[in-house]
Amino acid sequence: LGDLVLDGLLPSLERVQAIGVPVRVASPRVLKPGEDKIAEFLAKLGCGLVVRSAGLLERLRGMGVKGLTGDFSLNAANVVTAGMLLDMGLERLTPTHDLNAEQIAEMAREAGAGRMEVVAYQHLPVFHTEHCVFCRFLSEGTSYLDCGRPCEKHEIALEDEQGRRHPVVADVGCRNTVFGAEAQQGVGHLREWRKAGIRHFRLEFVHESEEEVARVVEGFREVLEGRKTEAWLERELREIAPEGVTEGSLYVPKTEPVFRIL
Repeated sequence: LGDLVLDGLLPSLERVQAIGVPVRVASPRVLKPGEDKIAEFLAKLGCGLVVRSAGLLERLRGMGVKGLTGDFSLNAANVVTAGMLLDMGLERLTPTHDLNAEQIAEMAREAGAGRMEVVAYQHLPVFHTEHCVFCRFLSEGTSYLDCGRPCEKHEIALEDEQGRRHPVVADVGCRNTVFGAEAQQGVGHLREWRKAGIRHFRLEFVHESEEEVARVVEGFREVLEGRKTEAWLERELREIAPEGVTEGSLYVPKTEPVFRIL
């Protein structure tokens, strides 16, 4: 299973390492019984890993693997959970998407901001499914044995009734992840996060073009190095992102005044 579904990973890893860029590989979102070889495969890569499930974290910990970053799906929503996960050998931890930007800053101050990694640009994964859209609509096969693996040749998206296109990406085991159309960005909260001590920020891409990726990365670099303003980057992202941008789960509701009747 590991050799088949992770086909192409090693050559890609070697190409990036050859030009001197540090690499981290994101683990599958789900590992089921019988898929233990995937953990062994990941452990042998010799690079950092973004760990997406508690079971895989425990397995890699037992194998003595270093350079682990816990993803949002580990559901660190408070300082107690964050502390437990970091004590399990994580170098960094991404807070759960259940927290807004203000709550992320608060947890970072209490749990150790230097070990927090916040996703500042991404398409939120909306849901993860066993159903392979690629196989269903782009093949006459029924599994990886006879589908011709169209997921390696095509990009697809689900279009909703408003005309927004939600990217679909194939994952390990012929599972699919559907991502939100709009890019969630936290530009307006960068200053607060940095004030809280957060220094590690992550940018995630799905169907953006090479040019769009370069512009987003350079835009964040300009702001983080103080050459451009947050307002400038927000305007840039609205222009760059294929389906627009949103604060999404990072939105901090304005405090409403409390009225009392005496």
